[in-house]
Amino acid sequence: MHGQYIINIDRQLINKEDTFLWSLKGDLKAATESEIVAAQDQVLQTKYYATKILNTEIDSKCRPCQKFDETIDHIISAGPILAKEQYIKRHDRVCAQLHFNICKETGVQLDKTHWYEHVPKSVETSQGDKVTILWNQQVQTDRTIPNNKSDIIIWDNEKKTYMLIVVAISGERNVIKTEAEKILKYKDLTIEIQHMWNVKTKVIPVIIEVTGTISNSFRKYVSNIPRNHEVKELQKTAILGTAHILWKVLMQKYSRFNTETNDISTMKSNKK
Repeated sequence: MHGQYIINIDRQLINKEDTFLWSLKGDLKAATESEIVAAQDQVLQTKYYATKILNTEIDSKCRPCQKFDETIDHIISAGPILAKEQYIKRHDRVCAQLHFNICKETGVQLDKTHWYEHVPKSVETSQGDKVTILWNQQVQTDRTIPNNKSDIIIWDNEKKTYMLIVVAISGERNVIKTEAEKILKYKDLTIEIQHMWNVKTKVIPVIIEVTGTISNSFRKYVSNIPRNHEVKELQKTAILGTAHILWKVLMQKYSRFNTETNDISTMKSNKK
């Protein structure tokens, strides 16, 4: 299985150098780095791996949901149980990092020194009301727009610009497809905002694959967002979220949960 990740990524559309920035300085713990590399090559010992590769006689179903095969891709991007909380937390951490940097650049007064302590407010305003930053807010429009909420909105009153920042920690290896989908998804909202307020409006997709893959367009999009956002730091935030999910499912909470569930089932059967 070694090398599957490199074989599968589209080298023409993926920025190979930037994709591996997170691993170059060695500032992640060795255990975390090895876990992510193993996840990229699909060689962590999931129940599906144990069944199909190691030929052990165990159930291949996912520990949290008990419905689908427990593959790496399922755990880190497609689990219905994990989607309710864990994927949202990973997504929101990347959003919070961007939000903190934007606030710092635009002169918003913050009560925290580090981004990882930052809790975004629904509305932040810079000194002199020059820039307004909205967090996870709907845009009120004259007609009904299905997709009227983006992760971060920057309204620059001086430049008369409206920026919709959309973040996705994508499970698809083709991050290019996800970028295009996000831009298309918010096209109607962009047109409506321009029509209502006569301001320049653009959608900025910030798409990072769950194990760090980014496209050739990533730097171009991120460069439009106020402040210099380090690609490596955004990658690390997404990757740490993925590592936490893997650790939680394969090593901790859900394995214990299933052991306890099996013990309870056995006890009930014995009573019968």
